Amino acid sequence: MISQEERLFVGVDFGTTNTVVSLCDSAGRTQTLSFSTSQGQEQTFRSLLCYVSAEDGDDFGVSLSQTHCGRAAIEAFLEYGEQARLIQSVKTFLSSQSFSKTHIQGRELTLEHMVADFLKGLMQALGWPHGGARECIHPITVGRPVTFAGGGSAAEEAIAVQRLRTAFEWVGFKDIQLVYEPAAAAYFFSRRLQSEATVLVADFGGGTSDFSIVRFNPKDGSSQPLGHAGVGIAGDRLDFSIIDHVVAPALGKGSLFRPEGKWLEVPKWIYFEFEQWHRLSFLKRDSVLRELKKIELTSDSPEKIANLRLFLEYELGFHLYQEINRCKAQLSLHPSVDFEFNHPPIHIKKTIHRKDFEQWIEPDVRAMLGACHEALDQAGVSVEDISVVFMTGGTSFVPLIRQQFSDWLGPEKMVRGDEFVSVGSGLALLARDQARQR
Repeated sequence: MISQEERLFVGVDFGTTNTVVSLCDSAGRTQTLSFSTSQGQEQTFRSLLCYVSAEDGDDFGVSLSQTHCGRAAIEAFLEYGEQARLIQSVKTFLSSQSFSKTHIQGRELTLEHMVADFLKGLMQALGWPHGGARECIHPITVGRPVTFAGGGSAAEEAIAVQRLRTAFEWVGFKDIQLVYEPAAAAYFFSRRLQSEATVLVADFGGGTSDFSIVRFNPKDGSSQPLGHAGVGIAGDRLDFSIIDHVVAPALGKGSLFRPEGKWLEVPKWIYFEFEQWHRLSFLKRDSVLRELKKIELTSDSPEKIANLRLFLEYELGFHLYQEINRCKAQLSLHPSVDFEFNHPPIHIKKTIHRKDFEQWIEPDVRAMLGACHEALDQAGVSVEDISVVFMTGGTSFVPLIRQQFSDWLGPEKMVRGDEFVSVGSGLALLARDQARQR
């Protein structure tokens, strides 16, 4: 156990779905911090924000709001209903040049404000409000994806990095080091090695799938990064495959309406907004709801369009997220699962077979394999040169992903373990070792 009396090194794995905070002491001992929740102690902190509007404003008539983070955000959302605004996958906005600011509960918020609000909640959950335990902590090391979700261009990558740095600075951290997330996982895993090895780390998260190839020599503790590549396809995209094939048709996708005597298909862009959870959070707009009411009047499936409108009005995105993630987890264990979304008057029920799910996600898995090929090419190594493959991140549990990578790279090379905390622990170790080299 790490003593809180000595100076510590901290690593923060700010994820699309979950966030992990790890500490490392001067002896190289790591500890993943736990959070007290209504469900007990948890090592991951849900990357969620919930803004709840106050019933009354302040003395000057300005609307006030409360901010809840992590699992508390879920509880606040379920308790306050229409007074609450739940924001999921805020990390996925980082590279968006079109997202500058938004209005929530009477507040004008930039993306930096939203990320900083989440980080404040994270720090408070750790008991680090406005300094406190942070005074004993060395420069912070923060994980970043190889390619930010929705990004790719130099300008998009630059804006994502700057926003991330700014948010951490706003909550009190000044010396911030950004490290590729799979490289951090590789660094943590390297402690298991007994001899020189070329390690491939495949980090499958919620928003991105990232790959790093690193050469380690445990005798002298040296490491040499050889190649990195990533793609903005991961767990959230796999979720969308279920939405696209099961949920969207039940909410009117593919149906027709007749605005001016001519049958037209319901605009597809509405359903494309379901592709990423962070965009769905902002789909409840008056202009969209008015458009759906017009479509409903001449639709050949008015009940489905009405259910789509009610889905948005009642902000049922999080409830849908819960059911889809339950089904996705069950499909990793069973050949089929019953999907059921029951929020009257909306009731969607369908059996999902794993073979169908795997057919839906097969193009996405190919894209992940393609990014891994790119990392190998950049590193100048072949599959035969890879000694060990370390798969991390929640999406690595999907059987098709594990099978495809195992078949290609060799089942004897595959290593499991610490899928959810390896990045955070590696970041803390890197913070300690880099500080020692200064």
